[in-house]
Amino acid sequence: MTFLRNAAVAAAIAVTAIAGLAAPAGADPVPNTAEAQATSSDGQSKTSTAGLAPISANTPVQRASSSTERELAANCWNGRTDGGRNFFMTCNGTSYHVYVDCTDGRHFFPETFSGQWDFRLTCPVGTRAVWGGSW
Repeated sequence: MTFLRNAAVAAAIAVTAIAGLAAPAGADPVPNTAEAQATSSDGQSKTSTAGLAPISANTPVQRASSSTERELAANCWNGRTDGGRNFFMTCNGTSYHVYVDCTDGRHFFPETFSGQWDFRLTCPVGTRAVWGGSW
């Protein structure tokens, strides 16, 4: 009887531990939400959340068509993934947005950036980062 009780207690602890990993205490899980964390070259920081309906990774990002739009576009470099949910890059421009391509589609961030920023773009739980960029 003691063996069965110990096994039941161990199973309950394991289920509680796994449930605790799913979301921090008090946090509401939001499916299909990606997050951007950015730090500027002068120490500012911003956080942005992508919309709940990602656009297919096959959807092209509209490129600048005029010289004024090209001047506003960002230059990005040091793009890399961590093999998991994160994509990292550094961008510099006058007025731009960023996106991350995840295994569930492309997530666009509404926040507008200006100047040089280091980004960590995180894909939703259950997906992996494929790449990212700016527009």
